[in-house]
Amino acid sequence: MYTSLTNCRYCKSKNLTSVLSLGEQYLTGVFPENENEIITKGPLELCICNNCALVQLSHSYDLIEMYGDNYGYRSGLNPTMIEHLQNKAAILEGTVDLLPSDFIIDIGSNDATLLKSYKFNCNKVGIDPTGNKFSHFYPKNIDLIADFFSKKNILDAFDGFNSAKIITSIAMFYDLCDPQKFICDVRDLLDVDGVWHFEQSYLPTMIETNSYDTICHEHLEYYSLTMINKMLRENGMKIIDVKINEINGGSFAVTACKKEARFEVNSHNVDFLIKKEKILGIDTQKPFMKFRNSILNHKKELINILNKLKKEGKIVHGYGASTKGNVILQFCGITNEHIDYIAEVNPEKFNKITPGTNIKIISETESRRHKPDYYLVLPWHFKNFIIQKEHEFIKNGGKLIFPLPNIEIISNGKN
Repeated sequence: MYTSLTNCRYCKSKNLTSVLSLGEQYLTGVFPENENEIITKGPLELCICNNCALVQLSHSYDLIEMYGDNYGYRSGLNPTMIEHLQNKAAILEGTVDLLPSDFIIDIGSNDATLLKSYKFNCNKVGIDPTGNKFSHFYPKNIDLIADFFSKKNILDAFDGFNSAKIITSIAMFYDLCDPQKFICDVRDLLDVDGVWHFEQSYLPTMIETNSYDTICHEHLEYYSLTMINKMLRENGMKIIDVKINEINGGSFAVTACKKEARFEVNSHNVDFLIKKEKILGIDTQKPFMKFRNSILNHKKELINILNKLKKEGKIVHGYGASTKGNVILQFCGITNEHIDYIAEVNPEKFNKITPGTNIKIISETESRRHKPDYYLVLPWHFKNFIIQKEHEFIKNGGKLIFPLPNIEIISNGKN
């Protein structure tokens, strides 16, 4: 089920303009058991609000269906992500003065990888609608609320709760039907000496690197720092610092606090990015014209390569069953006619199929037995880690196809 957007998710304006379409796709974060399982199919279309400039999906999808038992992502399976989250915990613990009575809240806590990374012994809380699925990963010293985040749900769970010193929301702030309410709830729960740290895909990087696989049914908003700065200032908060990184194909991590807090602001970083975004025209429709042409050319090039390999009798498998990968597969029309299987590390996905493209997911061990000539690497943004991991495969003549930001084939340690 889905509904068409009539008002901007932030400012509620009706003045919306479509800027990009990836066509109709089955829910990209769901991995069905078989081809007969009914899954929602709907448009993947971006629009921009002509009033506040928020870039967002033109449609909203059923939250229960997207975040149900078939939801596939788990942080703790990826060594790169584990290290990334551990580094965050260390930095945040050094940013605030923690006491044993203080609270740390992770919104969208998944399998508790971030919460388990904190060294300081205080109250740690994870809140996530998929929490029941991952509850066995939570140690006894971490509380889990298996629900969507709201101020009410936090206050109802803890009698006498006062405030939180650290609140985090990693790769989920762009999943919100009402981002303004979310900001206000975080602000109200945050201690005056506390910080909110949130990380999400960075809109300018998405456009510059051709990363159209960032656009999926879960991700309702697509943010620039300019937009984040506007939203925080209008709701009683301010940015302390911002950092760009390569996680998930290009993200930006924002640290914020209440407007009256006394944290030192890294004005250099903040001002630099906002000025750069102004030059790019990120609050206009202009960048999307080139982006649209680039992804259409990419689609044609990738499918031509796979068709050629098929004609040559090459065995091609996918590498990594992921939400982003499902966007690429569906947009490019890559099915089980092009790729025999997808190799995966998460046992919960084994013997399931990709939505709409019906490619069977198997273990990496089983994939090896088929002796593929090529792997199409769907989580391409972990390129360095994957090349290192697959050193023997490449050494023995195997080839890795990285679809983005530009199609690159790695063979014998070279491209």
